[in-house]
Parts: sequence; structure tokens; C-alpha cells
Amino acid sequence: MKTTIRLAGAQIPVGTDIQINKKEIFKALDWAKETGVDCLLTPEGSLSGYCNNWQDKLGELMETLSEVEEYQKKCGVGLHLGTNYPDRESLGLIYRNQIRHYAKDGKLLGLTNKTFTLDEEGVMGRNSKMEPIVSIPLTTTTFLRSLITNQSPERSEIHAIGLVCNDMWGAHYRDESSIIPLVNDFLKYRPEIQIIFHSTNGRKINGSDPRQKTFVDWHNSVLHVNATFAYPILTVDSCTPWDWDGNEEDVDKYPTSSQSGLIDFSGWLTDVPNYGRQYFYHDYDISARYIDKIDQYYKKISLDL
Repeated sequence: MKTTIRLAGAQIPVGTDIQINKKEIFKALDWAKETGVDCLLTPEGSLSGYCNNWQDKLGELMETLSEVEEYQKKCGVGLHLGTNYPDRESLGLIYRNQIRHYAKDGKLLGLTNKTFTLDEEGVMGRNSKMEPIVSIPLTTTTFLRSLITNQSPERSEIHAIGLVCNDMWGAHYRDESSIIPLVNDFLKYRPEIQIIFHSTNGRKINGSDPRQKTFVDWHNSVLHVNATFAYPILTVDSCTPWDWDGNEEDVDKYPTSSQSGLIDFSGWLTDVPNYGRQYFYHDYDISARYIDKIDQYYKKISLDL
């Protein structure tokens, strides 16, 4: 009986043109459909663009999102879409930087709003709390979920948390409190959580700039620590600067600001180049609780020593 889920990411260009961004998402969905992907994650702002006066294009953004939703449903791929979007909340129309979580049948399962935002994003963040855990139905494959949730296979689901960019890094450079204690609370009280979806779009610095290595090393260290003590992380960055205008020659020009891929307590489970358009996937075993897998892993290491 199969006990894995095919988790995938699309390290794609993200720029100022919503229509070009849409085409990149469509290409990623085509690849995901052909590859049999269960869940596909895109970078932060992958539809709206990032820090590009997207608020002036609300009509186009809303119409284009409907096209993406229709295409995603047609492809039958679970999509975790990073984008800015205007949401109607109790305070009125609020601009958010979010991950929109869609099931394979197109149903919107939930939203993850970014908390630690940048001023240039033009979105509300400080008043945002981490959204509730997203439950993703696994309707196309039989899983041994009874080991975790005591549910029958036909009602099986996987539980996930979404984090957007700085919500993973903890916004340390802005002297903000880290979000990691909250994640650790989830680990303590909700051990059935199986994955963090982390959508990011860091500043792109020329590879010869010494700051590039500093940013990458710091980001990757945070990912390693959190994957070791919290949950496995599916993370994806964009491969272009925020002001990318669609020029294909620039797609391979800048290294990403953090590693894209899937990482757990044992390290990176994927090998994704840190430049250019990259699609990747990994079949991740969900037959046991993550905390139990960690315990078994370190017990084995102790015995080997």
C-alpha cells in the first residue's frame, strides 16, 4: 500500500507582468500534471509579482487568478500559490501577501497570510496571525493515514502549515520576535502535522557580491534548524529579481537567495540548482508521525555510534 505523497516546487521567474507570471505558473502546472504531482508550491508573489505596485492592477489580478484557478482544476494538481491579493475581511478590503492552498479539485482549502512584511510590499502583515492548519485531502491514492488520524483511507488527509518568506526567517533583522516558538507550539500540540509549505522571494544579489553567500548561508541554516526540530519543509524561491521584465536572458543570471527543495531532519532530500527555472519533486513518506521518525532516526545514530 502506497504511503507517500509527491511534493513539488516550481523555482520560476517572478516579475512585474501578471500575464507573464501566469504563463510561468501554467507551465509549472503542465509539468506537475505530467509528473503526477500531488502538491505544487510556487514562490512568494508568483502571480501578482512582488513589490511592483500590484495594487494598481487589481482588476487584472483578480481576473487572472480566476484563470489560474480554472487551469489548476483542469490539471488536477494540488496548488499552493504564492501571490499578493485583496481579501475582504472584517476590517474591509485588506491587501495580503499569502499562500492560497487549493485541493486537486480546485477547492480553496485555506489561506496563509504573511506576518512579517516589508514596507515596500504594500500589504498588511502585523495584524495577521498565522492561519489555522490546512488539511489537504488525499483523494487519488490510498494512504496508511489510520496510523496517524484513525481515519479510513478514503477520508485520508495530510495536515500542513504555510509560512511566507520572513515568517520562516523570524524577521531577525527587523528585531521582531521569531515565529518559531509558535511553530514549536504546533509541534507540541498537533503532532499530526506533516509538512511546512514555505513560499519565498528573497532579494537577488549578483553572485560575485559577498553578501550573497551570507544571505544564503543564513537562510539555509534556519531551514536546517527548523526542519530538525519542527517539521519537514517544502521551500521554493523565485529565480529573478523583483523587477524582472520578462527578458529570458536574465532567468539564469542571479542565484536564489535561499535553497529551494524539500528538507527534513536528515538534510536535503532534493538537489535543486540555485539558479534558473527549476521544477523538482520528492515522494515523501507520511506513514508515521514526524516526531516518531525523528526519534527513530537519532536512536539509530546512537546505536551506530
